[in-house]
Amino acid sequence: SRAGWLDSALNRLSQAVISAGIKANALTYFAVTTGVIAGGCFYVHMPGSAVFFLVLSGLEDGIDGRVARLGTGSTPWGGVLDLVCDRIVEAAVLLGIALPYSHLHTPALVLAATWYVNLCVFMAVGAVSEQQRVKAIVYSPGLVERGEGLFFAAFAGFWPQWAAAAAYVYAALETI
Repeated sequence: SRAGWLDSALNRLSQAVISAGIKANALTYFAVTTGVIAGGCFYVHMPGSAVFFLVLSGLEDGIDGRVARLGTGSTPWGGVLDLVCDRIVEAAVLLGIALPYSHLHTPALVLAATWYVNLCVFMAVGAVSEQQRVKAIVYSPGLVERGEGLFFAAFAGFWPQWAAAAAYVYAALETI
């Protein structure tokens, strides 16, 4: 299956990263750095570069937890760091896309509000959950995840004239 192939490839990449001596938290710091660079590239109207850095950030973010679990083990601090850095990347990319265009300010604020509410739900569910898990922080996937976010960012960066409509669609899906 496609998911099995991807999971296997990410595990192999994670093992290679561990062999190279790169720690999970370092990957998280790389992910936030390349994600913020992506936001800056969107801001200066370089969507191709922005998407490159955003994909790189997503890959780094996608394996940092695996590197922790396959290596020395997940830690609560690593889970918190990952969660916070993911939000920094989301904010940087949304600001990079929206700030240069006044017609995107309100749609971006609406989208950010849906993220805010979903994060509150995520935190509340996590706080009341008593299950022991392998991962430090676990959440149920929603309708829109990393891939859909990447698609939105690329679409909005390449076609800002359609980005407001895309932001409202994304916000609706986020709400659902």
